[in-house]
Amino acid sequence: MHYALSIKHYTIAILTLLALTSCGGRKGELRIKGEIRGLNNADLTIFSRDGVFQGIDTLHVRQGKIDWSCTYHKENGSVTIVYPTFSTLTVFGSSGDVILMEGDAQNLSATKVSGNEANEAYTALRTKLDGATPEKADSITAAFADANPESPVTRFLQLEELGRQTPEALKKGTGLPDFTIVTRKGDTITTDSLKGKYTLIAFWANWRGGTSTINTRIRRLRRQAKRELECISYNIDVSKSILDYIERTDTITWHSYNTPMLFQSELPSRLGIRDIPFFVLADTTARIICAGSDWQKDIEPALSEITSPAEQTAR
Repeated sequence: MHYALSIKHYTIAILTLLALTSCGGRKGELRIKGEIRGLNNADLTIFSRDGVFQGIDTLHVRQGKIDWSCTYHKENGSVTIVYPTFSTLTVFGSSGDVILMEGDAQNLSATKVSGNEANEAYTALRTKLDGATPEKADSITAAFADANPESPVTRFLQLEELGRQTPEALKKGTGLPDFTIVTRKGDTITTDSLKGKYTLIAFWANWRGGTSTINTRIRRLRRQAKRELECISYNIDVSKSILDYIERTDTITWHSYNTPMLFQSELPSRLGIRDIPFFVLADTTARIICAGSDWQKDIEPALSEITSPAEQTAR
């Protein structure tokens, strides 16, 4: 009898251990699992602004199912998933976490994320923000931050707010940092090589919404420019074949540079750029005239300095 009870207890202990380990992840790994109904087969872009992993990765959706993981040793951080609609979802995690996603392709903004306290709090916050006016949304996020000052979600919201502000390195009159890039055609560009002409640097990627008109705008600006103008396409797409196709169909004849390192690559990290598309316009001394993510609001007002005849500018 005693033997039978021991076997029984042993079996229960083993089953309990298996149940616990199946729910948790492995140390040094972050895993995202789940289902997006209606999104049968898709390759989603996933990246991190705070160094969970370097560069850009692909999150595969097969028959609506998701199972992605990466090596990860930080206490906490976040990754951003970019849907085919170019909408995004931020997911919070720590080493050993298994994050669960459940959503529907018809309403991606309502995707539920669980697996730790931060994701559950952020899911609830997104539900409150859905449909809120900008003023109401500011009030809701401020109330959340006040009530949860140590939450990873609060830190993320603060970084998002900072991301909407112009970093100090991009203030008007600030010099471009010393940098060197080798273009896709093999040309070397340095900060010194840009002096003597105006420079426009466009940071973008095919997978990010709002970038489809960038090359059209640059082409128009190059036609209208009455001053010597250098344009640099700073692209962070992973697939070079996609970039080859875009450059061929859009007839990109200006400097083109590509890196999969995203915001961790040299120039974006030194300038403090945290989102794309983003534009930087510099004068003939390589000092910044203007910078921002909104072409019409941030860049266009300063373009008369380049597109107006020299004699009009002098007046």
